[in-house]
Amino acid sequence: MRNSWELPAAALSREGDDVGVVLRGRKNRSEKQSQQPNNVRKCMHAKMLLKKYVKTRRKVKILLLLAIVGLLVITIIVLGSTGRNAAIELLLDERFIARAYRPGDQPEKSPQPAAAMSVLQPQRENGVIVPEKYDEQKIKERIIQSKMDLMKLQQQRDHEAEQSSRTTLDVITTAVHIFYTAPVPWYKSKKPPPPPAEHPNDVPLTTPRPVRILNTAFYPALGLYKPSNTLLSQHFENIKSCGVGVLILSFTGGKPAEAALIHQILDVAPQHNLSVTFELSVAGNQSVEYVRQQLQEIATYAKLPGFYRVWSQSRGASLPVLYVSNAYKLSDSLGRLLCRTPSLVEPDGLRRIQDAFFIGHLRLKSHADVLRRLCFDGFYSKLPSNGAVFSSTWKNWSYLKSFALSYKMLFVPTVGPGFAERNKFPRHGDIQRHRSNGRYYGVAWRTAILNHVGFINIASYNNWPDGSQIEEVMPRAGFLDYNPGSRTKYLDLTAHWVGNFLKTRQEAAAAAAPASPQNCYELLNGTIC
Repeated sequence: MRNSWELPAAALSREGDDVGVVLRGRKNRSEKQSQQPNNVRKCMHAKMLLKKYVKTRRKVKILLLLAIVGLLVITIIVLGSTGRNAAIELLLDERFIARAYRPGDQPEKSPQPAAAMSVLQPQRENGVIVPEKYDEQKIKERIIQSKMDLMKLQQQRDHEAEQSSRTTLDVITTAVHIFYTAPVPWYKSKKPPPPPAEHPNDVPLTTPRPVRILNTAFYPALGLYKPSNTLLSQHFENIKSCGVGVLILSFTGGKPAEAALIHQILDVAPQHNLSVTFELSVAGNQSVEYVRQQLQEIATYAKLPGFYRVWSQSRGASLPVLYVSNAYKLSDSLGRLLCRTPSLVEPDGLRRIQDAFFIGHLRLKSHADVLRRLCFDGFYSKLPSNGAVFSSTWKNWSYLKSFALSYKMLFVPTVGPGFAERNKFPRHGDIQRHRSNGRYYGVAWRTAILNHVGFINIASYNNWPDGSQIEEVMPRAGFLDYNPGSRTKYLDLTAHWVGNFLKTRQEAAAAAAPASPQNCYELLNGTIC
């Protein structure tokens, strides 16, 4: 008999098979669990925890209730802190606005204590909070005014910095003359085109009125000014700092307003060691009567102490220097009255009214001989546009200098920083000249200095309509400026080139032989042969 504890082999084999099946099932389940994504495994793990610790619905409800209460407490805390911060920021913002946009006549109130800043006092009507009222237009005006004040302050600081770093000359020479415009014609009239007619044979019933437009390509740093004692003093001080000693004013005569302004300039100019002379224009009237009337009026100004005069060695007298614009248009009969011998003898001679050094304006090569026959003492080019006409072309200045020396005349070249007038002299084509960052001005000066001329005139200090000014300019939208460079760029360049002109003349006088007499172009003491 077998023992009771012994099992048949078949039973043992069946048990081993059952155990193997169980082990393989567990292994397959573990492999499937490992192949499942992480989020699925996490969910299954959470379910197992809930089944383990929360075995009744009552415990689930309690847990959800606690979570909801916690979320409510956190929300209340966050909202409460945000509301207090917003209230403080709003209060600070309101106080900032009240301080920034308060009326100019109300003084600024002293800051209130911090305890009063934590509570806002709204205005209510019938229990409804009424928002405060404000004038949006006034706020915009205050903002614009504040910006303008800041810009003016910045411009004033820049101007002071430029003035402190300006190039100036301590000496003044009467051999350099500059054209000065007073008053400046800031506007010009432009006639608009007529409206188109509905039919070709229709005649327009009304003529469109002329429109005033600003007549300058640059914008002045002092604005669109009018002459006054303060303004004249400021201008004359700038001219003096450049070493220029003589102003050239355009003279038309016969106008009381012009006479008053000329007297004002002749009073202010000597205070800055400056002299004044005139440019007489005969473009519209070349008659003898007109020229005689102009000379009679000029004779009254030539006696004043501020009028420019030079000593003549041959005539033994101190005579003024007068420029005559468009002199080449004068007739031969008038030139006979301008010649010295008959003019000083005959009763109707023009030099009996006012004897002077008459410097005539020329444009073409043939005009030099015309002015010689008209008995002018010299000629000048006037137009600061290289290549526009013969006289303003730099390479022709050597010929004009030689011609003047041959007939004992004076040649006065005109230099300028550029030219920006579009409507003048259209028959000559485009005569605008770009400033080229001061290079154009420098070449003109260098050419005049190398020709060893006795006088140089500058066009101009403030002829804004021609765009030839050296006065300070303000950068402004829609206008040209002196960039790159400061607002006083061309005042500094003028002082530099006037200094070079004086240095060259002194070196030429020192290099001359002591026994040889100096010619008219080497005299430095305001003397003309």
